[in-house]
Amino acid sequence: MVIIEENRGVTATLGHCISDPYLCSLAAGDASLTAWYAVTHPSAPNYVALVSGGTQGIASDCTPDGGGCGPFNATDLGGQLSGAGIPWLALMESMPAPCDRVGSADAYAEKHDPFMYFTDDRGAGCATHIVPYPGAATLSAVLDGSTPPDFIWITPNLINDMHDGTVAQGDAWLAANLRAVLSSSWYADHGTVIIAFDENDDAPNGSCCGNAKGGVIPMIVVSENARGRGSIGTVGDHYSTLRAIETAYGLPLLGNAASAPTGLEGLFG
Repeated sequence: MVIIEENRGVTATLGHCISDPYLCSLAAGDASLTAWYAVTHPSAPNYVALVSGGTQGIASDCTPDGGGCGPFNATDLGGQLSGAGIPWLALMESMPAPCDRVGSADAYAEKHDPFMYFTDDRGAGCATHIVPYPGAATLSAVLDGSTPPDFIWITPNLINDMHDGTVAQGDAWLAANLRAVLSSSWYADHGTVIIAFDENDDAPNGSCCGNAKGGVIPMIVVSENARGRGSIGTVGDHYSTLRAIETAYGLPLLGNAASAPTGLEGLFG
């Protein structure tokens, strides 16, 4: 499971823990990657990079529906999972309807919905895979069901991902929604939860691994193998995250994931 938060750096979150005690408890109790980088600014290219191994030429928050870029014919993680027959869901909080082709609607922003940027995911099966976030109770029931999806992506809405809301609001959302995940049978069966931020607005010149300007981001892994690890200085970035996910499922490495630093894989459940 991947949950993506917005824009905040370590100073605003894990650096003092006043506004985000729940996030800090996960970082201390499991694993916190302290040298993990976004690949660029602003949001959209980071999201696209996370699922495709490249920014696809995006340098703004343009969207495929009314925003002037995409959809792209390149292969992405969603297309890989579908092609391999691996059940997956992308849960978008405040999305008006499954596979809704809208650039923005109230607190939903397509720029934070990377799968809608790819034709692989917008065709048959789109309304099955890319759907509104159903809430903690329904998600818990899905995860405790007999056939839960193997891979889950969650994008909270603009308030709850800290983009428009505060760090405290985002932390409260995580506490209210993630506790049920961590008590589910899906998680008990060697599940892994990644909580990462798209970029660090406070560090516009940070760089890693040949990819500049994204900044160091909070990056937390929760799993049986991450438990008790605390701060880890392994260097990586969004492409490293994609590499680890693809490796876990035996999928080919897309784009920059093939040359990205490794090290995250050992923390997976």
